[in-house]
Amino acid sequence: MNRRVIPALGAALALSAAVSAATVTPAEADDETLTVMTLNTWHGGSQVTDGINTTVQEINASGAGVVALQETDKAVTKQLAEKLGWEHYTQSGLDVDIISSEPIEKVDSLSSLAVAAKIKGVWVYSVHLGYTKYGPYNACFDGDSYETIYADEAERKEQAEAIVTWAGSSPAIIAGDLNTPSHMDWTAKTKAKHCDSVVEWPATKAFANGGYGDSYREVNPDEAASPGDTWTPKFATNPDYGDRPEPQDRIDFILYKGGSLDATGSRVHGGDKENWPSDHRAVITRFTL
Repeated sequence: MNRRVIPALGAALALSAAVSAATVTPAEADDETLTVMTLNTWHGGSQVTDGINTTVQEINASGAGVVALQETDKAVTKQLAEKLGWEHYTQSGLDVDIISSEPIEKVDSLSSLAVAAKIKGVWVYSVHLGYTKYGPYNACFDGDSYETIYADEAERKEQAEAIVTWAGSSPAIIAGDLNTPSHMDWTAKTKAKHCDSVVEWPATKAFANGGYGDSYREVNPDEAASPGDTWTPKFATNPDYGDRPEPQDRIDFILYKGGSLDATGSRVHGGDKENWPSDHRAVITRFTL
């Protein structure tokens, strides 16, 4: 969950990409697969001891060959890539970037919301939606009506729709911290876990309406048996709300559509060790191309 202010939609974003020969990891040695991780770095690894090196160790252990980063910056992105031996990375200058063991063919951007890198012919996006008016707090702490919850989700819905429009019809993988749960998770089946609420979260619905499949939920279709919570392994209670239990939710996603892309495996990664370097768990999905 980002604690930074999101600049207005449409702000200019300068990008560059390192595109020299890459050190290819075994995970990406197969031209027919792509293994993608999304990872919120918790303010660039600054919140834990030796955060950069710990993050590098976790990425190495994950088997991912492409990582969509959030809460990063140019220096952190460059350090992570170089320590991994990966020579391909974007430099957005904001808080989203992509590092890759594979060559980056092109880069693009949308305001502060997303950076895109074309890898193996597929556009991979790192995205980070706004964090204010966090929906589970509305539902669980404030007891807001559904009308209020949906009104407060309007900005994230608009951001998701803008990303869908910008991405167009090309085969694409959208990975990132959406700062919202999924409409596929807050169902009648899981109502007891979610403060007795069933919510059609608008941002994830916007991606679904745009043709994007949810890789984790496709591979793990039972939302009760496999909740896939990514927020948060660090905090059991919330001091801002009288130390009430922190809602645990799946707010980090790897979405995809188009071409012959197929999610053959998807899992939540990390969070089970004291020195895990993020306040989010990561998500990893393996695709066949």
